[in-house]
Amino acid sequence: MIRKTVSQAPIYVRDTLNRASRMANGKDFASAVDMLLPVICKNPEVPMLHEKIREFEFGKLRGQGGGEKSWGVFCGIFKVILIKIIGATDPLRAMAMCEKSLAYCLDNPVILSALASASDAAGAPWGTVSALGALCKLHPGNQENMRKLAEAMQRNGQGIDALKVHQDIIANTADKKNVDKASLQTAMVLASIEKGNFNDQKSHKANAADAEDAIIQQLLDGTIHDAAQAQLLIDRFSEELRHKDSVDMRRKMADAYMIAGKYEDALREYKTVAEKLGVLDPLLDKHIEKAYISNLKQAVDTLKANPESYENPEQQIADLEKNIYDYRWKHVLMRSQRFPNDMQLQFDLGELQFECGMYDEAVATFTAVAENPQKRRGSLVYLGRCALLRNDGEAAAKFLRDAVNDMPRMDKYKREALYYLGNAMELTGKVDDAIECYHQIQVSMPEYRDIPQRLSAIESARAQ
Repeated sequence: MIRKTVSQAPIYVRDTLNRASRMANGKDFASAVDMLLPVICKNPEVPMLHEKIREFEFGKLRGQGGGEKSWGVFCGIFKVILIKIIGATDPLRAMAMCEKSLAYCLDNPVILSALASASDAAGAPWGTVSALGALCKLHPGNQENMRKLAEAMQRNGQGIDALKVHQDIIANTADKKNVDKASLQTAMVLASIEKGNFNDQKSHKANAADAEDAIIQQLLDGTIHDAAQAQLLIDRFSEELRHKDSVDMRRKMADAYMIAGKYEDALREYKTVAEKLGVLDPLLDKHIEKAYISNLKQAVDTLKANPESYENPEQQIADLEKNIYDYRWKHVLMRSQRFPNDMQLQFDLGELQFECGMYDEAVATFTAVAENPQKRRGSLVYLGRCALLRNDGEAAAKFLRDAVNDMPRMDKYKREALYYLGNAMELTGKVDDAIECYHQIQVSMPEYRDIPQRLSAIESARAQ
């Protein structure tokens, strides 16, 4: 199997990794795993996918109970026989089967071992390292697994990491005479080569690719925030495009332009990518929409800031805002119709319907989208808000309570759901329940929205 960087993989790989990383940043590890699973099954040649899905699975594992872990191990015992049979002739399929089991629960030693074997057979040492690394982390102290991990690291060009594993084995070996000196010597040589930078031309290319992936990962993780940082990326990508045109490079440069606030340049690059692809990519179309609208909003802000410098600024602002409205409707509706099974696109349609006051249409959209587990919570919140706007406190409370109960962590999404649930409790006269909702929010964010004013009003009403 030929190793590929994210930039060499199909363009949707990076977009999906981007979305999954954002979900993981919000601690929604289960959704991040679900989103990345089909991508790694189709693209096992991209090492970063193995690294990220293991990271997300560890996050998901922390929130799982003993029952889920036990059931995963139990099912794995029966499934691993079939995996080994298939792996003898089709290791890629065996790898995909293992990934699907691990997406349910990572703490599954038999499946992790099977994934390591299948990755070896497929010629993907990065997959072996990922599987054995997780196994050794979950069940430390097994020297046989540690040796296998060190060997896989050496095959994957991780000499320094392999040496560290060998050193850990020695540290935990009572009888130093039983140390595998040949393997240790090999690891020391590889580590020395890696550390001394005595790499051949092929290794230099690999290092350059790894460095590029590190820069891409900054974009994925959202750690590039200001124009100065983004400009460094723009300069880098511009230089590379002078030597070789690349759709993926143009797309990355467009992302950097967006961060830098250069929306016209971003729009130009996104449109160039769309023309080169020749087919409608819904995620790319969303980027084009965002760049186009951001450019118009920038113009609106300029007009509002200096109206005296422009002729008839009020009419220009009105025209621009109508253009924004029309463009959003055209593209959101087009994407939802072209891709009816993409629940994110349907959710986008419901959000726009809600923003435009089309509450009956929004209810119908979010009711359908709520059937999808990944979009259920967000849809329930919007259904609750629609009910609130209709003064139906009981219906709003039901939707919002279901959403809150499905949110284990107090984050911005749960705060929002609790806030509207408190509103619903006030509407139905259950003031104590409303106060409890608001107090839960204030533990993490005391000045959230108008909660202090609402609590003060409740207190004043009770004092009368």
